[in-house]
Amino acid sequence: MPQIELNNASYSYRVGEGQTVRALRGVSFSVEKGEFVALTGMNGSGKSTLAKLLNGLFTPSAGDVLIEGINTRDEERTFDIRRKAGMVFQNPDNQMVATVIEDDVAFGPENVGIPREEIVERVDWALEAVGMSEFRKRSASKLSGGQKQRVAIAGVLAMKPDIIIFDESTSMLDPEGRAEIMEVAKKLNATGITVISITHNMDEAAQADRIIVLRKGRLVLDGTPKEVFASPEVEACGLALPPATELARMLTERGFAFSETVTDEDGLVEGICAQLN
Repeated sequence: MPQIELNNASYSYRVGEGQTVRALRGVSFSVEKGEFVALTGMNGSGKSTLAKLLNGLFTPSAGDVLIEGINTRDEERTFDIRRKAGMVFQNPDNQMVATVIEDDVAFGPENVGIPREEIVERVDWALEAVGMSEFRKRSASKLSGGQKQRVAIAGVLAMKPDIIIFDESTSMLDPEGRAEIMEVAKKLNATGITVISITHNMDEAAQADRIIVLRKGRLVLDGTPKEVFASPEVEACGLALPPATELARMLTERGFAFSETVTDEDGLVEGICAQLN
């Protein structure tokens, strides 16, 4: 059984008396445990709406969303769904509730009645997982944007989720901060946690196992980074290819012949070197 399953899921927002706008239109896909999936598309494509469907914050207007077999329509299981699928939002300041870092990470487990001894263990583990143990006694106000986002991730981790959804979690960060969060995401995925990364940054999407592309609420592409970047639909969706992929395409027009679609700088260098030997 897939860990995440969407069956013809749609969602509409109410914008006035008797008026709605459809943000998602009949989206279907599944995700297996341990996958790293990038969900991408331009603004208005429906990707953040989809993230909220996965976390149970929204209920589909039509169709179904199942998390480990639990239908998000089952209001009695909403809490179970949110424990299984943790969400890291765009702005870390909106997720932080305590002034001291270790207190902030402990907040979630405390509020669901986890025993104190286990909370201490969870906080230790979560801070270690995101590389923030040495900052545990510090005030969150003294941290960089990337460090705050790592604390927000630790707070989600302390709830022991099976799935972590990053909803544009790097969009407010500088390049160094974005790189920090991507490394944390890959590290967590390596431990078996399923990662869903909502992003319009194609360099970040290239680091996933799989990319799903939305356009105007519909799923238009679903495949590995190499498969997706080889499709003309990417640019038709208004998305910019990663610089390495774009450069490889330009070189191909000038006579270079790459054996496969380039997704990153390493692949670009290897392909060029193979041409020169």
